Amino acid sequence: MLEALERRKAPTNRIAGADLLEILAHLAHALRREVGVLLDRNGAVAHVIVSRRWQALADEMGRRAGGHGSKLRYIEAHPHADGRPDDGDSQVLERLDLDLVVTVGTSRGRPTGFWLLEQAPAHPDGDGARTAVEGPHALEMLDELDLHPLTRRADAARRQAGARSTAAGRLERAVLVALNRSGDATPSLSELASLARTAGADPVATVIQRRTRPDPARYLGKGKVDEVLRATEAFAADLVLVDDELTPVQQRVLEGDLGVKVLDRTALVLDIFAHRARSREGRLQVELAQLNYLLPRLTGRGVLLSRLGGGIGTRGPGETKLEVDRRRIRARITELQREINAVQRHRGRQRQPRQEAALPQVALVGYTNTGKSTLLNALTGASVFVEDKLFATLDPTVRRLVLPDRRPIVMADTVGFIRRLPTQLIAAFRATLEEVVHADLLLHVADASHPDWPEQVRVVGEVLASLGAGSHPTLLVFNKIDVLAAEGVRRLIAAHPDAVAVSAARSDGLPELLDAIGRRLPEPWVRLRLHVPYSNARLVAQIHNQGRMLAEQYGEEGAWIEAEVPGPLAVQLRALKIPSRARRTRAEGSG
Repeated sequence: MLEALERRKAPTNRIAGADLLEILAHLAHALRREVGVLLDRNGAVAHVIVSRRWQALADEMGRRAGGHGSKLRYIEAHPHADGRPDDGDSQVLERLDLDLVVTVGTSRGRPTGFWLLEQAPAHPDGDGARTAVEGPHALEMLDELDLHPLTRRADAARRQAGARSTAAGRLERAVLVALNRSGDATPSLSELASLARTAGADPVATVIQRRTRPDPARYLGKGKVDEVLRATEAFAADLVLVDDELTPVQQRVLEGDLGVKVLDRTALVLDIFAHRARSREGRLQVELAQLNYLLPRLTGRGVLLSRLGGGIGTRGPGETKLEVDRRRIRARITELQREINAVQRHRGRQRQPRQEAALPQVALVGYTNTGKSTLLNALTGASVFVEDKLFATLDPTVRRLVLPDRRPIVMADTVGFIRRLPTQLIAAFRATLEEVVHADLLLHVADASHPDWPEQVRVVGEVLASLGAGSHPTLLVFNKIDVLAAEGVRRLIAAHPDAVAVSAARSDGLPELLDAIGRRLPEPWVRLRLHVPYSNARLVAQIHNQGRMLAEQYGEEGAWIEAEVPGPLAVQLRALKIPSRARRTRAEGSG
Protein backbone atom coordinates (compact mmCIF):
# COMPACT_ATOMS: atom_id res chain seq x y z
CA MET A 1 0.00 0.00 0.00
CA LEU A 2 2.91 2.35 0.73
CA GLU A 3 4.36 1.66 -2.71
CA ALA A 4 0.95 2.17 -4.29
CA LEU A 5 0.75 5.64 -2.75
CA GLU A 6 3.61 6.77 -4.99
CA ARG A 7 1.43 6.19 -8.05
CA ARG A 8 -1.61 8.13 -6.83
CA LYS A 9 -2.60 11.61 -8.00
CA ALA A 10 -4.66 14.29 -6.26
CA PRO A 11 -6.93 16.81 -7.97
CA THR A 12 -4.96 19.82 -9.24
CA ASN A 13 -7.41 22.34 -7.77
CA ARG A 14 -8.01 20.65 -4.38
CA ILE A 15 -5.76 19.99 -1.39
CA ALA A 16 -6.34 16.23 -1.50
CA GLY A 17 -9.00 13.72 -2.42
CA ALA A 18 -11.07 11.78 0.11
CA ASP A 19 -9.71 8.45 -1.20
CA LEU A 20 -6.14 9.54 -0.42
CA LEU A 21 -7.13 10.44 3.15
CA GLU A 22 -8.78 7.05 3.57
CA ILE A 23 -5.58 5.23 2.57
CA LEU A 24 -3.37 7.41 4.79
CA ALA A 25 -5.68 6.90 7.78
CA HIS A 26 -5.70 3.13 7.26
CA LEU A 27 -1.88 2.98 7.07
CA ALA A 28 -1.39 5.24 10.12
CA HIS A 29 -3.73 3.01 12.14
CA ALA A 30 -2.00 -0.19 10.98
CA LEU A 31 1.57 1.07 11.50
CA ARG A 32 0.80 3.18 14.58
CA ARG A 33 2.98 5.84 13.05
CA GLU A 34 2.39 9.07 11.18
CA VAL A 35 2.10 8.42 7.44
CA GLY A 36 2.12 11.23 4.93
CA VAL A 37 2.74 12.19 1.33
CA LEU A 38 4.35 15.21 -0.28
CA LEU A 39 2.27 16.38 -3.26
CA ASP A 40 3.47 18.77 -5.93
CA ARG A 41 1.19 21.43 -7.46
CA ASN A 42 0.11 19.00 -10.16
CA GLY A 43 -1.16 16.59 -7.50
CA ALA A 44 1.55 13.98 -8.06
CA VAL A 45 3.11 12.21 -5.08
CA ALA A 46 6.75 13.29 -4.71
CA HIS A 47 7.57 11.32 -1.54
CA VAL A 48 5.93 8.94 0.92
CA ILE A 49 7.03 9.58 4.49
CA VAL A 50 6.60 7.32 7.52
CA SER A 51 7.20 8.60 11.07
CA ARG A 52 8.07 12.06 9.76
CA ARG A 53 11.43 10.91 8.45
CA TRP A 54 11.43 14.00 6.27
CA GLN A 55 14.65 15.36 7.79
CA ALA A 56 16.79 13.39 5.34
CA LEU A 57 14.91 15.05 2.47
CA ALA A 58 15.65 18.61 3.56
CA ASP A 59 18.83 19.10 1.52
CA GLU A 60 17.27 17.50 -1.54
CA MET A 61 14.23 19.76 -1.22
CA GLY A 62 16.46 22.82 -1.04
CA ARG A 63 18.31 21.80 -4.19
CA ARG A 64 15.10 21.06 -6.08
CA ALA A 65 13.53 24.31 -4.97
CA GLY A 66 16.45 26.32 -6.32
CA GLY A 67 15.84 28.94 -3.65
CA HIS A 68 12.24 29.61 -4.77
CA GLY A 69 10.33 27.42 -2.34
CA SER A 70 9.59 23.73 -2.57
CA LYS A 71 6.04 24.23 -3.99
CA LEU A 72 4.98 21.05 -2.22
CA ARG A 73 2.24 20.33 0.29
CA TYR A 74 2.30 17.67 2.99
CA ILE A 75 -0.76 15.54 3.82
CA GLU A 76 -0.26 13.51 6.99
CA ALA A 77 -2.46 11.11 8.96
CA HIS A 78 -1.87 10.79 12.70
CA PRO A 79 -2.45 7.39 14.37
CA HIS A 80 -4.90 8.91 16.91
CA ALA A 81 -8.28 10.58 16.69
CA ASP A 82 -7.05 14.06 17.49
CA GLY A 83 -5.20 15.25 14.41
CA ARG A 84 -4.18 18.51 16.06
CA PRO A 85 -0.76 19.60 14.67
CA ASP A 86 2.18 19.81 17.03
CA ASP A 87 5.63 21.42 16.94
CA GLY A 88 6.90 18.69 14.66
CA ASP A 89 4.27 19.52 12.04
CA SER A 90 5.23 23.19 12.19
CA GLN A 91 8.84 22.18 11.69
CA VAL A 92 7.87 20.17 8.60
CA LEU A 93 6.29 23.29 7.13
CA GLU A 94 9.22 25.57 7.99
CA ARG A 95 12.13 23.23 7.36
CA LEU A 96 10.96 22.10 3.92
CA ASP A 97 9.46 25.48 3.03
CA LEU A 98 6.16 23.88 2.04
CA ASP A 99 3.02 25.52 0.66
CA LEU A 100 0.93 24.06 3.47
CA VAL A 101 0.52 21.07 5.79
CA VAL A 102 -2.69 19.13 6.41
CA THR A 103 -2.90 16.84 9.47
CA VAL A 104 -5.66 14.26 9.69
CA GLY A 105 -6.91 12.41 12.78
CA THR A 106 -7.85 8.73 12.57
CA SER A 107 -10.20 6.47 14.50
CA ARG A 108 -10.20 2.73 13.80
CA GLY A 109 -8.46 3.34 10.53
CA ARG A 110 -10.88 6.02 9.27
CA PRO A 111 -10.18 9.78 8.97
CA THR A 112 -12.01 11.94 11.52
CA GLY A 113 -11.17 15.54 10.54
CA PHE A 114 -8.29 17.73 9.48
CA TRP A 115 -6.22 20.78 10.46
CA LEU A 116 -4.55 23.23 8.09
CA LEU A 117 -1.14 24.91 8.60
CA GLU A 118 0.10 27.73 6.39
CA GLN A 119 3.14 29.98 6.41
CA ALA A 120 2.17 33.17 8.22
CA PRO A 121 2.95 36.55 6.61
CA ALA A 122 6.09 38.15 8.01
CA HIS A 123 5.50 40.62 10.85
CA PRO A 124 7.04 44.11 10.31
CA ASP A 125 9.21 43.89 13.42
CA GLY A 126 10.12 40.24 12.88
CA ASP A 127 8.04 38.95 15.81
CA GLY A 128 5.06 36.66 15.83
CA ALA A 129 4.41 33.04 14.81
CA ARG A 130 5.80 31.67 11.56
CA THR A 131 2.78 29.43 10.95
CA ALA A 132 -0.96 29.98 10.89
CA VAL A 133 -3.14 27.10 12.14
CA GLU A 134 -6.80 26.52 11.27
CA GLY A 135 -9.06 23.71 12.44
CA PRO A 136 -10.44 21.31 13.22
CA HIS A 137 -12.44 21.07 10.00
CA ALA A 138 -14.86 18.41 8.82
CA LEU A 139 -13.64 16.24 5.97
CA GLU A 140 -16.35 17.63 3.68
CA MET A 141 -14.55 20.99 3.64
CA LEU A 142 -11.77 19.49 1.54
CA ASP A 143 -14.12 19.64 -1.47
CA GLU A 144 -14.82 23.31 -0.79
CA LEU A 145 -11.24 24.56 -0.30
CA ASP A 146 -9.68 25.80 -3.54
CA LEU A 147 -5.93 25.03 -3.64
CA HIS A 148 -4.85 27.97 -5.80
CA PRO A 149 -5.52 30.80 -3.27
CA LEU A 150 -3.56 28.80 -0.69
CA THR A 151 -0.55 28.39 -2.97
CA ARG A 152 -0.67 32.08 -3.91
CA ARG A 153 -0.60 33.01 -0.22
CA ALA A 154 2.39 30.69 0.27
CA ASP A 155 4.27 32.37 -2.60
CA ALA A 156 3.44 35.80 -1.18
CA ALA A 157 4.75 34.77 2.25
CA ARG A 158 8.00 33.62 0.64
CA ARG A 159 8.42 36.86 -1.28
CA GLN A 160 7.67 38.88 1.83
CA ALA A 161 10.32 36.94 3.74
CA GLY A 162 12.87 37.61 1.01
CA ALA A 163 12.58 34.18 -0.58
CA ARG A 164 14.27 32.76 2.48
CA SER A 165 15.11 29.10 2.82
CA THR A 166 14.18 27.89 6.28
CA ALA A 167 16.82 25.19 6.24
CA ALA A 168 19.66 27.66 5.67
CA GLY A 169 21.37 29.05 8.76
CA ARG A 170 19.45 26.88 11.19
CA LEU A 171 21.43 24.88 13.71
CA GLU A 172 21.02 21.13 13.52
CA ARG A 173 18.74 19.92 16.32
CA ALA A 174 20.17 17.07 18.37
CA VAL A 175 18.63 14.55 20.78
CA LEU A 176 21.14 13.43 23.42
CA VAL A 177 21.12 9.78 24.51
CA ALA A 178 22.99 8.15 27.40
CA LEU A 179 23.04 5.10 29.66
CA ASN A 180 22.99 5.64 33.41
CA ARG A 181 25.00 2.61 34.49
CA SER A 182 25.48 3.78 38.08
CA GLY A 183 25.33 7.14 39.76
CA ASP A 184 24.48 10.38 37.98
CA ALA A 185 24.77 10.68 34.20
CA THR A 186 24.04 14.42 34.28
CA PRO A 187 27.69 15.72 34.26
CA SER A 188 28.61 13.57 31.27
CA LEU A 189 25.42 14.57 29.42
CA SER A 190 26.06 18.23 30.21
CA GLU A 191 29.50 17.84 28.64
CA LEU A 192 27.95 16.11 25.61
CA ALA A 193 25.62 19.10 25.22
CA SER A 194 28.64 21.44 25.31
CA LEU A 195 30.34 19.30 22.66
CA ALA A 196 27.19 19.47 20.53
CA ARG A 197 27.04 23.27 20.77
CA THR A 198 30.76 23.48 19.93
CA ALA A 199 30.11 21.38 16.82
CA GLY A 200 27.26 23.70 15.79
CA ALA A 201 24.24 21.70 16.96
CA ASP A 202 21.35 22.68 19.22
CA PRO A 203 20.56 20.07 21.93
CA VAL A 204 16.76 19.96 22.14
CA ALA A 205 16.00 16.80 24.15
CA THR A 206 17.62 14.20 26.38
CA VAL A 207 16.83 10.49 26.78
CA ILE A 208 18.48 8.46 29.56
CA GLN A 209 18.09 4.73 30.18
CA ARG A 210 19.14 3.07 33.39
CA ARG A 211 20.87 -0.20 32.57
CA THR A 212 24.21 -1.77 33.49
CA ARG A 213 25.39 -2.52 29.96
CA PRO A 214 24.37 -1.44 26.47
CA ASP A 215 22.21 -3.64 24.28
CA PRO A 216 24.60 -5.39 21.83
CA ALA A 217 22.34 -4.70 18.83
CA ARG A 218 20.88 -1.22 19.33
CA TYR A 219 22.65 0.18 22.44
CA LEU A 220 19.27 1.00 24.03
CA GLY A 221 16.32 -1.21 24.80
CA LYS A 222 13.59 -1.33 22.16
CA GLY A 223 11.22 0.76 24.27
CA LYS A 224 13.81 3.49 24.72
CA VAL A 225 14.53 3.49 20.99
CA ASP A 226 10.83 4.24 20.46
CA GLU A 227 11.11 7.06 23.01
CA VAL A 228 14.08 8.51 21.12
CA LEU A 229 12.07 8.24 17.88
CA ARG A 230 9.18 10.19 19.44
CA ALA A 231 11.63 12.84 20.66
CA THR A 232 13.17 13.24 17.20
CA GLU A 233 9.69 13.60 15.71
CA ALA A 234 8.41 16.03 18.35
CA PHE A 235 11.46 18.31 18.13
CA ALA A 236 12.14 17.82 14.42
CA ALA A 237 15.65 16.64 15.32
CA ASP A 238 18.25 16.18 12.62
CA LEU A 239 20.57 13.86 14.51
CA VAL A 240 20.96 11.73 17.64
CA LEU A 241 24.13 12.03 19.74
CA VAL A 242 25.06 9.04 21.92
CA ASP A 243 27.24 9.57 24.99
CA ASP A 244 29.33 6.47 24.32
CA GLU A 245 31.28 4.85 21.52
CA LEU A 246 28.92 2.74 19.43
CA THR A 247 29.84 -0.43 17.66
CA PRO A 248 29.33 -0.41 13.88
CA VAL A 249 26.30 -2.70 14.31
CA GLN A 250 24.70 -0.49 16.98
CA GLN A 251 25.11 2.63 14.85
CA ARG A 252 23.68 0.94 11.75
CA VAL A 253 20.65 -0.47 13.63
CA LEU A 254 19.90 2.84 15.38
CA GLU A 255 20.02 4.80 12.15
CA GLY A 256 17.66 2.28 10.58
CA ASP A 257 15.21 2.50 13.50
CA LEU A 258 15.31 6.29 13.89
CA GLY A 259 15.65 7.42 10.29
CA VAL A 260 18.07 10.23 11.25
CA LYS A 261 21.84 10.57 11.50
CA VAL A 262 23.35 8.93 14.61
CA LEU A 263 26.77 9.96 15.94
CA ASP A 264 28.57 8.64 18.99
CA ARG A 265 30.78 10.65 21.32
CA THR A 266 33.97 9.72 19.46
CA ALA A 267 32.63 10.82 16.07
CA LEU A 268 31.46 14.10 17.59
CA VAL A 269 34.87 14.89 19.10
CA LEU A 270 36.58 13.96 15.84
CA ASP A 271 34.23 16.29 13.96
CA ILE A 272 35.12 19.17 16.30
CA PHE A 273 38.83 18.48 15.87
CA ALA A 274 38.45 18.36 12.08
CA HIS A 275 36.66 21.72 12.13
CA ARG A 276 39.19 23.44 14.40
CA ALA A 277 42.48 22.01 13.10
CA ARG A 278 44.38 24.82 11.38
CA SER A 279 48.00 23.74 10.99
CA ARG A 280 49.13 21.06 8.56
CA GLU A 281 50.26 18.93 11.52
CA GLY A 282 46.86 19.20 13.20
CA ARG A 283 45.02 18.25 10.03
CA LEU A 284 47.24 15.22 9.48
CA GLN A 285 46.61 14.01 13.02
CA VAL A 286 42.86 14.52 12.80
CA GLU A 287 42.63 12.76 9.45
CA LEU A 288 44.58 9.80 10.82
CA ALA A 289 42.22 9.56 13.81
CA GLN A 290 39.14 9.78 11.58
CA LEU A 291 40.36 7.06 9.21
CA ASN A 292 41.21 4.72 12.10
CA TYR A 293 37.68 5.32 13.40
CA LEU A 294 36.07 4.84 9.98
CA LEU A 295 37.88 1.69 8.88
CA PRO A 296 35.93 -0.84 11.00
CA ARG A 297 32.68 0.99 10.25
CA LEU A 298 32.64 0.42 6.51
CA THR A 299 29.36 -1.36 6.08
CA GLY A 300 28.98 -4.58 4.18
CA ARG A 301 27.80 -8.15 4.39
CA GLY A 302 30.74 -9.54 6.26
CA VAL A 303 33.15 -11.97 4.68
CA LEU A 304 30.90 -12.57 1.65
CA LEU A 305 31.91 -9.18 0.30
CA SER A 306 35.64 -9.94 0.47
CA ARG A 307 37.09 -11.00 -2.90
CA LEU A 308 40.65 -11.28 -1.70
CA GLY A 309 40.56 -14.42 0.39
CA GLY A 310 39.80 -16.97 -2.33
CA GLY A 311 37.84 -20.16 -1.83
CA ILE A 312 34.19 -21.10 -2.32
CA GLY A 313 31.83 -18.14 -2.06
CA THR A 314 34.60 -15.57 -2.42
CA ARG A 315 35.37 -15.92 -6.11
CA GLY A 316 34.20 -13.16 -8.40
CA PRO A 317 35.13 -10.41 -10.81
CA GLY A 318 37.67 -8.82 -8.50
CA GLU A 319 37.66 -6.39 -5.61
CA THR A 320 34.34 -5.04 -4.44
CA LYS A 321 33.91 -1.33 -3.76
CA LEU A 322 34.08 -2.12 -0.04
CA GLU A 323 37.46 -3.81 -0.38
CA VAL A 324 38.73 -0.99 -2.60
CA ASP A 325 37.66 1.54 0.05
CA ARG A 326 39.37 -0.45 2.78
CA ARG A 327 42.56 -0.79 0.76
CA ARG A 328 42.64 2.93 0.01
CA ILE A 329 42.02 3.83 3.65
CA ARG A 330 44.80 1.52 4.84
CA ALA A 331 47.17 3.03 2.28
CA ARG A 332 46.24 6.55 3.38
CA ILE A 333 46.72 5.60 7.06
CA THR A 334 50.23 4.35 6.25
CA GLU A 335 51.01 7.55 4.38
CA LEU A 336 49.67 9.74 7.19
CA GLN A 337 51.63 7.82 9.80
CA ARG A 338 54.80 8.35 7.76
CA GLU A 339 54.15 12.10 7.55
CA ILE A 340 53.37 12.35 11.28
CA ASN A 341 56.60 10.48 12.09
CA ALA A 342 58.42 13.12 10.03
CA VAL A 343 56.66 15.82 12.09
CA GLN A 344 57.73 14.03 15.25
CA ARG A 345 61.38 14.01 14.13
CA HIS A 346 61.10 17.71 13.22
CA ARG A 347 59.73 18.49 16.70
CA GLY A 348 62.65 16.59 18.18
CA ARG A 349 65.06 18.78 16.22
CA GLN A 350 63.20 21.90 17.41
CA ARG A 351 63.39 20.69 21.01
CA GLN A 352 67.12 19.89 20.89
CA PRO A 353 68.38 23.52 21.01
CA ARG A 354 66.20 24.18 24.06
CA GLN A 355 67.65 21.13 25.77
CA GLU A 356 71.19 22.09 24.86
CA ALA A 357 70.56 25.62 26.16
CA ALA A 358 69.47 24.02 29.44
CA LEU A 359 66.09 25.78 29.45
CA PRO A 360 63.57 24.16 31.81
CA GLN A 361 60.36 23.16 30.02
CA VAL A 362 56.93 23.78 31.56
CA ALA A 363 53.77 22.37 29.92
CA LEU A 364 50.21 23.57 30.49
CA VAL A 365 47.86 20.60 30.77
CA GLY A 366 44.28 20.23 31.87
CA TYR A 367 40.70 19.63 30.91
CA THR A 368 39.40 21.36 27.82
CA ASN A 369 38.14 24.93 28.27
CA THR A 370 39.82 25.51 31.63
CA GLY A 371 41.70 28.59 30.40
CA LYS A 372 45.14 27.20 29.52
CA SER A 373 45.58 29.40 26.44
CA THR A 374 44.35 32.48 28.33
CA LEU A 375 46.91 31.74 31.04
CA LEU A 376 49.72 31.36 28.48
CA ASN A 377 48.75 34.70 26.91
CA ALA A 378 48.69 36.40 30.31
CA LEU A 379 52.09 35.01 31.36
CA THR A 380 54.02 35.38 28.10
CA GLY A 381 52.14 37.98 26.06
CA ALA A 382 51.39 35.39 23.38
CA SER A 383 48.43 35.78 21.08
CA VAL A 384 47.06 32.25 21.13
CA PHE A 385 43.45 31.99 19.91
CA VAL A 386 41.04 31.94 22.85
CA GLU A 387 37.33 31.05 22.75
CA ASP A 388 34.83 29.92 25.38
CA LYS A 389 34.28 26.61 23.61
CA LEU A 390 35.68 23.11 23.96
CA PHE A 391 38.92 22.34 22.11
CA ALA A 392 39.68 25.91 21.07
CA THR A 393 43.39 24.94 21.02
CA LEU A 394 44.62 21.97 19.00
CA ASP A 395 48.10 23.01 17.92
CA PRO A 396 50.82 23.38 20.60
CA THR A 397 52.34 26.81 21.19
CA VAL A 398 55.77 27.26 22.84
CA ARG A 399 56.86 30.62 24.33
CA ARG A 400 59.89 31.80 26.31
CA LEU A 401 59.39 33.25 29.79
CA VAL A 402 61.74 34.70 32.45
CA LEU A 403 60.93 33.85 36.08
CA PRO A 404 61.31 36.36 38.94
CA ASP A 405 64.65 34.69 39.86
CA ARG A 406 65.81 35.62 36.30
CA ARG A 407 65.82 32.02 35.19
CA PRO A 408 64.56 31.63 31.57
CA ILE A 409 62.13 28.81 30.84
CA VAL A 410 59.97 27.70 27.91
CA MET A 411 56.22 27.19 28.38
CA ALA A 412 54.06 25.06 26.06
CA ASP A 413 50.29 25.12 25.62
CA THR A 414 48.74 21.75 24.73
CA VAL A 415 45.42 20.30 23.61
CA GLY A 416 42.83 19.90 26.36
CA PHE A 417 41.63 16.53 27.61
CA ILE A 418 38.10 15.24 28.08
CA ARG A 419 36.18 12.28 29.49
CA ARG A 420 36.68 9.15 27.44
CA LEU A 421 39.10 10.90 25.08
CA PRO A 422 39.05 8.76 21.92
CA THR A 423 42.00 6.42 21.78
CA GLN A 424 42.40 7.29 18.09
CA LEU A 425 43.06 10.91 19.09
CA ILE A 426 45.59 10.02 21.78
CA ALA A 427 47.51 7.90 19.28
CA ALA A 428 47.29 10.48 16.49
CA PHE A 429 48.26 13.43 18.72
CA ARG A 430 51.16 11.64 20.38
CA ALA A 431 53.66 13.78 18.47
CA THR A 432 51.97 16.93 19.78
CA LEU A 433 51.68 15.57 23.32
CA GLU A 434 55.40 14.88 23.48
CA GLU A 435 55.72 18.42 24.85
CA VAL A 436 54.04 16.99 27.95
CA VAL A 437 56.28 13.92 28.14
CA HIS A 438 59.51 15.97 27.92
CA ALA A 439 58.42 18.72 30.34
CA ASP A 440 60.26 19.29 33.64
CA LEU A 441 57.08 20.61 35.28
CA LEU A 442 53.39 20.27 34.43
CA LEU A 443 51.00 23.11 35.26
CA HIS A 444 47.68 21.30 35.72
CA VAL A 445 45.09 24.03 35.09
CA ALA A 446 41.67 23.33 36.64
CA ASP A 447 38.50 25.38 36.28
CA ALA A 448 37.68 26.29 39.88
CA SER A 449 34.24 27.56 38.86
CA HIS A 450 33.18 24.21 37.35
CA PRO A 451 31.03 22.17 39.74
CA ASP A 452 32.66 18.92 38.59
CA TRP A 453 36.31 20.04 38.68
CA PRO A 454 37.51 17.14 40.93
CA GLU A 455 36.32 14.64 38.32
CA GLN A 456 38.00 16.65 35.57
CA VAL A 457 41.27 16.62 37.52
CA ARG A 458 40.97 12.84 37.88
CA VAL A 459 40.36 12.39 34.14
CA VAL A 460 43.43 14.48 33.27
CA GLY A 461 45.51 12.37 35.65
CA GLU A 462 44.40 9.21 33.87
CA VAL A 463 45.29 10.62 30.44
CA LEU A 464 48.71 11.78 31.70
CA ALA A 465 49.37 8.30 33.09
CA SER A 466 48.48 6.76 29.71
CA LEU A 467 51.04 9.09 28.08
CA GLY A 468 53.76 8.07 30.52
CA ALA A 469 53.72 11.44 32.30
CA GLY A 470 51.80 10.44 35.41
CA SER A 471 54.84 10.76 37.70
CA HIS A 472 56.05 14.12 36.38
CA PRO A 473 56.34 17.00 38.89
CA THR A 474 52.96 18.75 38.77
CA LEU A 475 51.64 22.06 40.11
CA LEU A 476 47.84 22.33 40.41
CA VAL A 477 46.59 25.76 39.27
CA PHE A 478 42.99 26.78 40.01
CA ASN A 479 41.88 29.20 37.30
CA LYS A 480 38.77 31.43 36.99
CA ILE A 481 38.70 32.35 40.68
CA ASP A 482 37.12 35.68 39.66
CA VAL A 483 33.88 33.73 39.19
CA LEU A 484 33.97 32.45 42.79
CA ALA A 485 33.16 34.34 45.97
CA ALA A 486 36.09 35.30 48.20
CA GLU A 487 35.05 32.74 50.85
CA GLY A 488 34.96 30.00 48.22
CA VAL A 489 38.51 30.84 47.11
CA ARG A 490 39.76 30.74 50.72
CA ARG A 491 38.18 27.32 51.29
CA LEU A 492 39.69 26.03 48.04
CA ILE A 493 43.22 27.10 48.98
CA ALA A 494 42.80 25.82 52.54
CA ALA A 495 41.84 22.40 51.18
CA HIS A 496 44.73 22.40 48.65
CA PRO A 497 47.62 24.32 50.23
CA ASP A 498 50.10 23.22 47.55
CA ALA A 499 47.98 24.66 44.74
CA VAL A 500 47.93 28.19 43.33
CA ALA A 501 44.72 30.15 42.61
CA VAL A 502 44.70 32.59 39.68
CA SER A 503 42.41 34.43 37.31
CA ALA A 504 44.08 34.40 33.91
CA ALA A 505 41.41 36.69 32.47
CA ARG A 506 42.10 39.38 35.11
CA SER A 507 45.82 38.55 35.70
CA ASP A 508 45.18 37.91 39.40
CA GLY A 509 47.65 35.67 41.24
CA LEU A 510 50.20 35.51 38.40
CA PRO A 511 53.23 36.68 40.50
CA GLU A 512 52.48 33.96 43.06
CA LEU A 513 52.23 31.41 40.23
CA LEU A 514 55.62 32.41 38.81
CA ASP A 515 57.22 32.13 42.26
CA ALA A 516 55.67 28.67 42.69
CA ILE A 517 57.01 27.58 39.29
CA GLY A 518 60.51 28.69 40.31
CA ARG A 519 60.27 26.69 43.54
CA ARG A 520 58.93 23.56 41.85
CA LEU A 521 61.42 23.40 39.00
CA PRO A 522 64.48 21.19 39.65
CA GLU A 523 67.49 22.96 41.04
CA PRO A 524 69.70 24.25 38.23
CA TRP A 525 72.83 22.16 37.82
CA VAL A 526 76.28 23.62 37.31
CA ARG A 527 78.86 22.39 34.83
CA LEU A 528 82.38 22.44 36.37
CA ARG A 529 85.82 21.72 35.04
CA LEU A 530 88.21 21.41 37.97
CA HIS A 531 91.44 19.84 39.16
CA VAL A 532 90.98 17.58 42.20
CA PRO A 533 94.20 16.73 44.09
CA TYR A 534 94.63 13.12 45.13
CA SER A 535 94.43 14.33 48.73
CA ASN A 536 90.75 15.17 48.07
CA ALA A 537 90.00 11.98 46.11
CA ARG A 538 86.80 11.49 48.11
CA LEU A 539 85.33 14.40 46.15
CA VAL A 540 85.61 12.38 42.97
CA ALA A 541 83.41 9.69 44.51
CA GLN A 542 80.97 12.39 45.72
CA ILE A 543 80.71 13.83 42.20
CA HIS A 544 80.05 10.33 40.85
CA ASN A 545 77.29 9.80 43.43
CA GLN A 546 75.51 13.18 43.24
CA GLY A 547 76.31 14.47 39.75
CA ARG A 548 77.12 13.32 36.28
CA MET A 549 80.70 12.76 35.21
CA LEU A 550 81.40 14.05 31.70
CA ALA A 551 85.19 13.58 31.44
CA GLU A 552 88.09 12.43 33.66
CA GLN A 553 91.82 12.81 33.04
CA TYR A 554 94.41 11.74 35.65
CA GLY A 555 97.82 13.37 36.03
CA GLU A 556 100.72 13.31 38.44
CA GLU A 557 99.13 15.51 41.13
CA GLY A 558 95.44 14.83 40.65
CA ALA A 559 92.58 14.46 38.22
CA TRP A 560 91.08 16.97 35.79
CA ILE A 561 87.31 16.45 35.89
CA GLU A 562 84.45 17.87 33.86
CA ALA A 563 81.07 17.18 35.45
CA GLU A 564 77.54 18.47 36.03
CA VAL A 565 76.62 18.72 39.69
CA PRO A 566 73.65 20.08 41.71
CA GLY A 567 73.83 23.71 42.85
CA PRO A 568 74.57 22.94 46.55
CA LEU A 569 77.50 20.65 45.64
CA ALA A 570 78.88 23.33 43.29
CA VAL A 571 78.82 25.81 46.18
CA GLN A 572 80.64 23.29 48.39
CA LEU A 573 83.32 22.73 45.74
CA ARG A 574 83.83 26.46 45.28
CA ALA A 575 84.23 26.90 49.04
CA LEU A 576 87.17 24.46 48.93
CA LYS A 577 88.86 26.84 46.43
CA ILE A 578 89.51 24.05 43.95
CA PRO A 579 90.56 25.50 40.54
CA SER A 580 87.57 25.34 38.27
CA ARG A 581 85.62 26.87 35.39
CA ALA A 582 81.87 26.74 35.76
CA ARG A 583 78.75 27.58 33.89
CA ARG A 584 75.18 27.02 34.93
CA THR A 585 73.20 24.37 33.12
CA ARG A 586 70.30 22.05 33.53
CA ALA A 587 71.16 18.37 33.61
CA GLU A 588 68.94 16.10 31.60
CA GLY A 589 66.80 13.91 33.76
CA SER A 590 67.41 16.01 36.87
CA GLY A 591 63.72 16.04 37.64
